Amino acid sequence: MAKKRRTKQRKSTRGRHNQSQTSTMSSEDSYAVQSGRQSSDGTPSEHANSDGNNTAMTSIIGTDEEHHHDESDLDEDVDEDDMISIYPASQYPRVSASHRVETPFSPDSHAVDSDMAASTRSLWAQDLDYREIHGRRYCREYYMPNDDIEQWRMSLQHQVFMHVLDGELTLVPLQNPEHILDIGTGTGEWAIKMAELQPQCEVVGTDIAAIAETKSVPMNVFFEIEDAEDWDRHPDMYDLIHFRLMEGAFRNWSFVYDNTFFSLKPGGWIEVQDFVSAEGFTQFLSQFPDNSAMHELLRDLLIASEKSGRPRGTYHLEPRLLMEAGFVDVRVTEYSIPITVAEASAGKIWLISCLDSFEAHCLRLLTEYIRLSIHTRMD
Repeated sequence: MAKKRRTKQRKSTRGRHNQSQTSTMSSEDSYAVQSGRQSSDGTPSEHANSDGNNTAMTSIIGTDEEHHHDESDLDEDVDEDDMISIYPASQYPRVSASHRVETPFSPDSHAVDSDMAASTRSLWAQDLDYREIHGRRYCREYYMPNDDIEQWRMSLQHQVFMHVLDGELTLVPLQNPEHILDIGTGTGEWAIKMAELQPQCEVVGTDIAAIAETKSVPMNVFFEIEDAEDWDRHPDMYDLIHFRLMEGAFRNWSFVYDNTFFSLKPGGWIEVQDFVSAEGFTQFLSQFPDNSAMHELLRDLLIASEKSGRPRGTYHLEPRLLMEAGFVDVRVTEYSIPITVAEASAGKIWLISCLDSFEAHCLRLLTEYIRLSIHTRMD
């Protein structure tokens, strides 16, 4: 965990809290970083043990070795028969950030008998910019798809995180939060569960695609179309800003972290959770000759991501980036996740997610930036 300090001029030093490795089903690492924020006079804030903005980053590392935890007690919802996306794509267009009207959430202001309702913030269809490429659906220039196949994989990844973190949505010690922001919310599973856990808190999930569930969700969760690289958020507003599985999502992570710092309350937290696959891929590639097609594929994938302007890798998990933005006391928590075929195990779900990810990660990058034909890519 890490604490984040911030001066009134937003020039205070940034610290990073310890990240925690998260166990998943592949050879990857998971980190959780939290940081607190302090006022310019150095006095503690009302949040946690620090008055600085807190930052939490999590990355997940998986291994091929058996994990020391017993995975037989995994919840029933990770069984193969249940591995389906429970949040279908939204059919309702939304309003872009420039047309968004934000109103404070108050549980008493909603004269509704049920705690579940439709998300009331809308968007405009023209803001979505969906593109069909080689049979997969994408949004704008982002190289990861967002169709039903990918949404199913996102649901698997959410289940892995829930298992790795022992059912916890966050490692941040939240105390009566009022506003939480989930960047890159995807299907919205994390935001919906957080809204259920914190009914007095307004939870906002943002994404460039409208695939989050908007019906029968808690009344304190809202989904909006927004690109975090076009930051349009109020200063000193959020208790927690959450990022998960955002590797390769942004051109400029420093800009995103700077604005995250800007929008956090003194004592607020940033949490970044992701998989670190370097060690796992090294072990995987060691099974192939140096000149194998697999080595060439992964090399081309990295080159293509660089050409796209959104390089893949773990650069965004570097504590230095958070410290340069003003965060302090950054902590990294790491978890190991083995790849396994054991029944009803997080490792098996992670393995399925990894196998399904090859096309998702490679298709658009290799055909647009390496100019491989679709037939070559499929081979």
